[in-house]
Amino acid sequence: MTAAASDATNVFVYGTLKRGFPNFALYLGPAVERKKAVFLGDGTTCSPYPLVVGGDRSVPFLLNVPGEGAPISGEVYSVDVSTLEALDILEGISDGYYKRVLVPVHVRCSNVTLDCFVYMRVVAQDNDPLLQLERVTSYTKEAAQNYKSRTKLPNVAILALIHDLDEHMRHTVQAKLEAGESLDAALRASTSNSS
Repeated sequence: MTAAASDATNVFVYGTLKRGFPNFALYLGPAVERKKAVFLGDGTTCSPYPLVVGGDRSVPFLLNVPGEGAPISGEVYSVDVSTLEALDILEGISDGYYKRVLVPVHVRCSNVTLDCFVYMRVVAQDNDPLLQLERVTSYTKEAAQNYKSRTKLPNVAILALIHDLDEHMRHTVQAKLEAGESLDAALRASTSNSS
């Protein structure tokens, strides 16, 4: 895949999907390795938004309240259709956890502004507790130290989209992960069993 591929979509990530953060290693990093995603550069939202870190899992939330907060720093990727679907699952789009919103993002290295999808938490009312949290302009590694995933094991539905796993391979990965094997070992077992 290249950044100019016809099925590519630009995505801005600001939290656990950034390089060096927990969900990059599990999901977006492998998509980059498999040429399903391309890093376009570090970027900043053109409009201000409130970014907070909260909840009992220290989750970064970019709140869909344009004009409040500050421009937010993150990374821009061009992703294929299956990676976008994987990110939608990760961000809980179908559950209403986050909403995918198109916003302009300035990509610093190329000095261009791109329309990018970003995953934002919908704030239903003015008294939403998330609006009371301290606002930050960037999700840092210090903040990520307290991050906890919603699940103990990697999401196999997401892995299937990133790694092109068929149903048999997907079940093999799930079984290996549940048996306590590492993700790498589970993926290796799924590909050796499919041969």
